Amino acid sequence: MAESSKVVHVRNVGHEISENDLLQLFQPFGVITKLVMLRAKNQALLQMQDVSSAVSALQFFTNVQPTIRGRNVYVQFSSHQELTTIEQNIHGREDEPNRILLVTIHHMLYPITVDVLHQVFSPYGFVEKLVTFQKSAGFQALIQYQVQQCAASARTALQGRNIYDGCCQLDIQFSNLEELQVNYNNDRSRDYTNPNLPAEQKGRSSHPGYGDTGGMCLT
Repeated sequence: MAESSKVVHVRNVGHEISENDLLQLFQPFGVITKLVMLRAKNQALLQMQDVSSAVSALQFFTNVQPTIRGRNVYVQFSSHQELTTIEQNIHGREDEPNRILLVTIHHMLYPITVDVLHQVFSPYGFVEKLVTFQKSAGFQALIQYQVQQCAASARTALQGRNIYDGCCQLDIQFSNLEELQVNYNNDRSRDYTNPNLPAEQKGRSSHPGYGDTGGMCLT
């Protein structure tokens, strides 16, 4: 086993697992001072207030398999004795707070439009701009809030949730972009601060089936 440290390395942290889930797992053992999510690696680094708290947690989890949302996670002491600002920036750059969220939708059995996403994310603050696109990672969206605090609240509340029952799961990270550029208001992009933008093609209709999937059921 690695040398005892107040920094705990957590593996198999799936996209459905939120920061709050990890905090709830470790809070019984002491105060947590720092948490860095390594989404690209399905890992996390979590710093306790002191070494004894981390030791207590790992001793407990030696005999009890830690499970979050039905997924086994694996814990060990980190090679770091402390998470410095530099280390947090290196490991957690993708999770540096920002008013723009990068959203990946997994298990997408129903089409998702900007209107659906706006309905999901607007309760947490004013959404200025929204862009959707298809990447190798799957269907993604960039959602720009007016203020950073609203983006952080939405991420905390919605990470790992399903838009529809049993599908369309949200995997949310902070984007490193500073401003979204939206040229058209249509079913793939929307600038809510400029409703007069043209559609990409005049008279273009929405894709069939969009919006005909029944009521949303965030789970």
